[in-house]
Amino acid sequence: MSEMQTLPTTSNGEPATETKKETLSTASIGEPATETKKDPRTEILLAAYGEVCNSYHAIDEFRTKLLGILPIASLAGILLLGKDNLFQADSLSMRLIGFASFFAAAFTLALFLFEIRGILRCHHLIERGADLEKDLAVRGQFFVCSRQHAEGGGIERVFNAKVAASAVYSLVFAAWLFLALRFTFGLHLIGCGLTATIIGGALGFGVHALLNRKIPA
Repeated sequence: MSEMQTLPTTSNGEPATETKKETLSTASIGEPATETKKDPRTEILLAAYGEVCNSYHAIDEFRTKLLGILPIASLAGILLLGKDNLFQADSLSMRLIGFASFFAAAFTLALFLFEIRGILRCHHLIERGADLEKDLAVRGQFFVCSRQHAEGGGIERVFNAKVAASAVYSLVFAAWLFLALRFTFGLHLIGCGLTATIIGGALGFGVHALLNRKIPA
């Protein structure tokens, strides 16, 4: 009986073996055996991809707003300037309206150039975003844009941002040019219409043909 009572015990009177098991159990719970390490290269790629996405959407949103506001504002200005004087072209005030229309046509052309710059910028962001998606092994929005451009067919060939921008800006430019020719030089309505339509159409088709060769906007 005395030998059984001399077994090693803890301060609480429990066997030492149970204390050892409890200690090991606590250590295994309190300190994980392994920790998940994050790849720093992946974090850098994700950060760069986020910046590219933000820049792309900011430019695209501005282009969309401008594309919607420009024709409405131009239509209001054309109606305001020409609703009472369209069939008369002999007064000084009409010549001033003609010069203002020339200025509006030039301003529209400048905005069209700015739109082309936005399309080019979006093109470069799409290329960069596609490269980042390839490095991240994902297929996102930039992969879709690049694939549509590579295939070069389907409904996307007709309904895209390049067609919309070329059509809207060329039409607005032609409308202001019509008023400018009518009020400044006093040309006939048919002559003004044909001249403005030909110039505006050539502008729109030419820009679209130039951009359509390489830009998936």
